[in-house]
Amino acid sequence: MAAVWTENLTKVFGKPAAGGVRAVDALSLEIKEGRAFAFLGPNGAGKTTTLYMLLGLRRPTSGRGELLGEPLGSVRARARIGFLPEGMSPKGYYTTEEMLRYCTRLYGLSVDEAKPRIEYVLSALGIEEARTRRTSQLSKGMVQRLGLAQALVADPDLLILDEPTANLDPVGRRDVMNLLSGLKAAGKTILISSHVLSEVESICDDVAIIDRGRLLRQGPFAELAGQAGGFEIIASGLQPLAFEQIAQTGCRVETRTDGSTIIWAADEQAQQRALALLLHAGCRVLSTAKRGATLEELFFETLGEEPGA
Repeated sequence: MAAVWTENLTKVFGKPAAGGVRAVDALSLEIKEGRAFAFLGPNGAGKTTTLYMLLGLRRPTSGRGELLGEPLGSVRARARIGFLPEGMSPKGYYTTEEMLRYCTRLYGLSVDEAKPRIEYVLSALGIEEARTRRTSQLSKGMVQRLGLAQALVADPDLLILDEPTANLDPVGRRDVMNLLSGLKAAGKTILISSHVLSEVESICDDVAIIDRGRLLRQGPFAELAGQAGGFEIIASGLQPLAFEQIAQTGCRVETRTDGSTIIWAADEQAQQRALALLLHAGCRVLSTAKRGATLEELFFETLGEEPGA
């Protein structure tokens, strides 16, 4: 069953007849239960607006959808969802533990049910020492950990996370991604909107990329990466002239720290042109292989841009 499903979901801010802003335009998504889904796009693409419509926090202009088999905005569905908004901003007069206790009451957990869940998320997010500190005294990284803790405190079936590793240091980012991997293995459905594509790639099963409110690409990451992939050539002895000639064929060329050169060709024809130039220049070809695209490469190709441009 689909954990998330939408059909032609649309949001226009202002009156359409008066040139309102179409933030989300006929968006149709499907996220299967137990999958990690990367929801990607540049700033202003409509990602956060979409998440708010899924949660019932904003009403669609048109279209429809379901979460966990319930219509968008369903109270029953909300009780099974954990949500982390971008820019978490808790009330400063709560302590960390009070904030989590308040969240368990919103979910309808009894005191006996809430206590072990609070202890679990405090430990899982590494904020046990901050349990008695007021949230106004927490660092940005600790606030982010608290945001994740409140999203997890009721043991939800579906997690919707907007920039889950924002404000975290490298250790915190690693710990959070490991935690999410474990939750996915336990059967949770995870919808992640993030700009840190290397992290998302480590966990996602499926990808949707949107821009200006419209869906550009959707499907299993492995399948899309294979379609958008190319060929990788590693060579040694590449001189500047040959380097320039190969770059002019449209291949990406990069010198590695060991002095060898790695060349990425988009298709077999580009690969053959690059190999011919390498052999003509007297270079040694160390290896050649077909490779799938990284999530970053898939993202930029979908948007029609070059990585690092």
